[in-house]
Amino acid sequence: MNNNYTKQLNLNYLRIFNEVYKLRSTQKAALQLGISQSAVSQTLSKLRDYTGDKLFYSAGATLQSTHKADLIGDGLDQQLKFWDQKLNEHAHIDPKTFTGELTIAISNVLLEALANELTSSLIFNLFPNAKLNITIWDEETPKDIQEGRVHLGLNFYPIDTPKYLRATPLTESRPVILSRVDHPVGLSELTTEEFQKYPRGGVLVQGLPDYGAVLTRNYPDIFQFSYRSASMSVLVNLIQHSDLLVISENLSSSMATNDITYHQPAWLQDYIPSPRHHAVYYSEKNHNTPLYDYCIKAIRSAIESKQIAGANE
Repeated sequence: MNNNYTKQLNLNYLRIFNEVYKLRSTQKAALQLGISQSAVSQTLSKLRDYTGDKLFYSAGATLQSTHKADLIGDGLDQQLKFWDQKLNEHAHIDPKTFTGELTIAISNVLLEALANELTSSLIFNLFPNAKLNITIWDEETPKDIQEGRVHLGLNFYPIDTPKYLRATPLTESRPVILSRVDHPVGLSELTTEEFQKYPRGGVLVQGLPDYGAVLTRNYPDIFQFSYRSASMSVLVNLIQHSDLLVISENLSSSMATNDITYHQPAWLQDYIPSPRHHAVYYSEKNHNTPLYDYCIKAIRSAIESKQIAGANE
């Protein structure tokens, strides 16, 4: 039978039919489903039109099923339960009993800053029985996420990724300038003229047209970098032992030691006007999957706790 889209069945029609078939009453079916008796009757009318069969007829106080109704109803209750389970099998996952494997690829710039917070949030608090793998985000990570070798990625947003990856921006990434505490610029307002007097460095981020590259290309007179690294540990070591001024971002810079200070001059933001965020990346097919929702919330919490702690220091 050829039917246009508006005449095709939907799952709710079968649910209503199933209750009528089991209870042999439109009134009882309506009470069981929490809908009106007229809604049940209207659905039966659509099913009769679709099948070309009466389906049920009155015989005393109950309804009797036709042969066509028996063909539809036989085993339908179990089939509906099967599809309900299929459609909702991930809806009630308990993270604390999850024993599966989680692989998370993290930008190496962020990993140094978030290692403690991530393991605490994901393993000790949320997934104590999971097998957690932490890897570094590289050029193969988007493909690995799509093909299931990596479940989640943590990097900056926006970056150049395929359309099959979904990004959830978490917290804002703001540019900062780092120097040692006893640097000649001191704690005074750092001007562009003072900035240009000293050797400069920048942070490298996989997949991101990073601060250093953008600034050097657009403003070569101001931003000439002597050092660039994807490791904040390397940059921190250079800062501690020289007059180097390093442009980084607020979250990755939070792992710096107590002898490092931060500068956030207003003019720096003018050179990097486009907002950037820390973000979680995952395959589009896993959108709204509870397991992934739990992880994203945990990562967001880890980042926020790190930023709050940094603000209080």
